[in-house]
Amino acid sequence: LETSVYLTVTNSQYCRHPITSRRYYELGCESDVSGRRNPSASPSSFMLTNAPVAASVRRTNTPSHTRSQRASPSARAMRKSVRATAVVPTWEELRATLEKSPTTQRIKAEAEERAAGRGPAHQDNRLRLFGAREEDVRVTFYRDHAGWCPYCQKLWIMLEEKQIPYRVEKINMRSYGDKPKEFLAKIPSGLLPVVEIDGQMITESLVIMQILEREFPERVTLPEDKFDLANKLLKLERQLFSDWCGLVFRPSLPGPLGARAGFEKTLDEVDKALGATPGPWFLGGENPGIVDFQYVSHVERMNASVLYWKGLQMRGTTRWANLEKWLLAFEARPSYQATKSDYYTHIMDIPPQYGPGYPDKNATVDEAVGVIGGETSWRLPVKLSADGLEPVPDAMNRGEEDARHEAAYKIAKNAENIVKFACRGMGEEGAKRFQAPLADPYAQPNMNYSSKVDESLRVVVQALIDGTAVPTTRSTGVTSDVKSLRKCLAYLRDRVGVPRDMSYPAAMQLRAHLNWRMETLS
Repeated sequence: LETSVYLTVTNSQYCRHPITSRRYYELGCESDVSGRRNPSASPSSFMLTNAPVAASVRRTNTPSHTRSQRASPSARAMRKSVRATAVVPTWEELRATLEKSPTTQRIKAEAEERAAGRGPAHQDNRLRLFGAREEDVRVTFYRDHAGWCPYCQKLWIMLEEKQIPYRVEKINMRSYGDKPKEFLAKIPSGLLPVVEIDGQMITESLVIMQILEREFPERVTLPEDKFDLANKLLKLERQLFSDWCGLVFRPSLPGPLGARAGFEKTLDEVDKALGATPGPWFLGGENPGIVDFQYVSHVERMNASVLYWKGLQMRGTTRWANLEKWLLAFEARPSYQATKSDYYTHIMDIPPQYGPGYPDKNATVDEAVGVIGGETSWRLPVKLSADGLEPVPDAMNRGEEDARHEAAYKIAKNAENIVKFACRGMGEEGAKRFQAPLADPYAQPNMNYSSKVDESLRVVVQALIDGTAVPTTRSTGVTSDVKSLRKCLAYLRDRVGVPRDMSYPAAMQLRAHLNWRMETLS
């Protein structure tokens, strides 16, 4: 939400995997780990009521004050409602109200810390010092804008865990926009991630990890006596990745045990490996290591995709209890909290990169599609819990008010650009399209709807601030103008991404409040 052009979902990159040395599209594989060909996916001024207030009141020559006294209770309530909604606070008034919120104060304080290279890990970090001087920073980390590339994510976590001072340069991925010429001049292939160390450009995530471990040995993530075990576990990770692709993206290649059985069997082996060492980590010790970084970014995407397309819940099970402990341990760490996406974001960003998911037909899939896709979950009141279908641990949930105020702050801070972005919902598609269906960086907004969109967003922000929005029934029989405004708000709603735009709890509040506004328009 910082700039309108990046409010799009999904990304992609072309790379050579460091373990298999086989080239493939990370999400939308050119070939799978065995080298087989895998085709990738193609890429308001409206009030709650505008009816005449006095319609239910008998028109007589009685003085106005007497007519008001004789009006029916429903008519008086309607009149009160119209008066209450006739004046929507300005952006200046909303921002002034938000300034009093502890959430706003926290967000602004963290932003000041980030500008100086301090504070916790965050999507918006551009400089990380960890106590070093800026002139002594040796590393520049090139990663995707949205924070959705799995290979960028694992390096990002490693840099944070090892507390290596670094700068950040954000480069979009091919499936949602053109790469900058300046970056292509350095890396003609456009590969991500890239790390520049002392002026030398390095690609391949696992290679980069090993170089970082060698150049910055202070916080060890690969003990020398665990090297053979690490290689064995990395091989198991490749098997898990292959079985996942076979289950979700290539059902025509089921394997000898069947796609689901094969994936679950390998997941059993992963869970057993996690239980073989003290603590939650693959190599033991008090902190995660290289093997943990290698696993976590794809396991995160597996959690979302196998539930959404296959109805298989990996979280909170007794069968994979060690895996659950491992995930909870990651979710308690700021390095992972800053990089973690929500299930909806992954469901939208995975197909343009890996290819389409093939859904099973069962009740669990239906429930997952409704929850993850928002049909049943983007409703008020928003329900988040540590044991939900998409669990939200306490470490990543500051409470409902904080989530509402975070979403309100993000909209109010950049309102002009966001209004313009939402107006793309009734605008013209860009002349150049990209593989991600929700990505259209060259789209032209229809600014004829800007005043209506602007007012609706102010209504949404006010509701986010005061928490007064309540569940409602969608208005029917509406005009074409209302339908058009709903399209603009839906265009924005569907492109709120995590972690790029805000935290998961805040994103859920914003999506639900946008739906509430669309439903109350008449």
